[in-house]
Amino acid sequence: MPIILIILLIIIVAIIVAIAIINFINAKYKELESEVLKKLDISGWNIVPYFDEMVIVKSRQSLEKYDDIKFFKENREKLAEAKNIIKRKNRIANTLSAFLKKNEYKEHSQYRRLAKQINAVIKNARAYRICVTYISYAGNNLGSREIAISQYDINKFDTDPSLLMGKGEYNKFLKEQGKEALNQKQHKYYERVNKLIDYANENKNSLFIKGSIEQLDNLIARLFDRTVNGIKKIKSINSEEWELIENFITQIEKEVKEVVNRNQRILKYYDSPAFLKIKETCEVLMSKQREFNEYIKEKVNAISQLFGTRVIRDETINEDKYQYIRPYKKSITPFTAEVSAPVFASAENNPLEYVIKYFYPNKNIYPEQIRKLHQLVEELATLKEAKLIIDNYKKEYQQYIKNVPDYIMMEDEIGFYSRLGFANIDESVLTVEYTFSYTSGGGMAKRKFSVPMTEETIVELIRALEKKLTASVFTKEQRALMTNKLRDFIKKRDNFTCCSCGNSIRAEPNLLLEIDHIIPVSKGGCTIEENLQTLCWKCNRAKSNKMLNENSALN
Repeated sequence: MPIILIILLIIIVAIIVAIAIINFINAKYKELESEVLKKLDISGWNIVPYFDEMVIVKSRQSLEKYDDIKFFKENREKLAEAKNIIKRKNRIANTLSAFLKKNEYKEHSQYRRLAKQINAVIKNARAYRICVTYISYAGNNLGSREIAISQYDINKFDTDPSLLMGKGEYNKFLKEQGKEALNQKQHKYYERVNKLIDYANENKNSLFIKGSIEQLDNLIARLFDRTVNGIKKIKSINSEEWELIENFITQIEKEVKEVVNRNQRILKYYDSPAFLKIKETCEVLMSKQREFNEYIKEKVNAISQLFGTRVIRDETINEDKYQYIRPYKKSITPFTAEVSAPVFASAENNPLEYVIKYFYPNKNIYPEQIRKLHQLVEELATLKEAKLIIDNYKKEYQQYIKNVPDYIMMEDEIGFYSRLGFANIDESVLTVEYTFSYTSGGGMAKRKFSVPMTEETIVELIRALEKKLTASVFTKEQRALMTNKLRDFIKKRDNFTCCSCGNSIRAEPNLLLEIDHIIPVSKGGCTIEENLQTLCWKCNRAKSNKMLNENSALN
């Protein structure tokens, strides 16, 4: 066989063997590729295209100057799409990178080829790519360039939206941005106010020191006055007014917490062994006068029932019409009427007329109310004397009340003695008053005045009510008042001795003596010397209970 044919045969065999080897290698690779794609749960390497957008321009200059800003200015809707595509690409790239770091195929003969393919996909996935092509009007392709947009580039558009705006749009954006910044700052301060209001509402019911609730109400009222409208009026985020309001809120916050802490400090003392020891000692000594204390407490509680309409309610201080600030429940004292500005002015000029109008509106019950006011004069006089007796008891107990912190007696003397069992006759009980209050619509103007129910004022009120009665009813209801002069005369006449049990102030210096109607007023008895007698509080209490039982039996 000629040498040429042999060489040709060898070449043909080598080619066949090479093709077979290549096919074997490709088959192995395809087998590996298929297994890895299935494991990664992707359909193929074309899952990430190299270019995401194609743009055609009509000049060389446009090709050179074209960038990501111009693209998104012309295609605003593409920004959100680009974000999603980059997010998807990053997710794929992270999955593939994690696979390359750790997998069981690294010893496979075709792994390097596979890794090269995966790296190419990862490279494609690291950016949002735009292909910009310059095509002439004749349709010739005269050049192209690639714009690769990363996550960093996308972020700069979110950080600075003005990059994609025209001048007019940018100015509008700045205005809205300033408005939003001001709005956020306003609400930041509103939240500070709300936090303080929540704190006040949460702690208000635990306040017991005399005047604490009123003090808290006044602090919150000042807070509303300065902040509700003040914050809204500030038109600049850099205004110096913000610092003034900040300092004001901080000061009010400090004072509110001082009120709460002062009450909590005293409560802590009342739970201490030192106070409990004093209380145990006083309870033993108090047994002899416990009934007296209970009697005085009954008298004090009965006072409020002898007045006209009792107005007690909680109300929101200065309700915020914008509803930025949560409500605060203000305590309205008993016998308070919230009125308009014209009514307030008229009430100041003619107080008794408006006391009758707002607190004694029902003319049909004037006779009953007149009787109650007569009784009120008597009860207040009794309580004034009882207060002197209680003060004497307190002096007698001083030897057993030792080592009491000064702040207790300064801030809660009434509460201290009440917890020991003493009856409490606060000055406010002895000087009950009707109050008229006016608050302007914005809450900025607040005014109030009170009409104290002294003996003289009660007499005037009785006379005013009697004048409004018909002639027949007036004649029936008209009777003398129990004056201090008459009360002292009856006691001296009876030698300061109880006409029932014979006990007197000579035998018991702290004895409470009361003037009793022998025939009760409710049964037609008059306030005249012949129908009056001196009784000690025990006998008077026993007679009152007897009268109640008799009435119950009759009913």
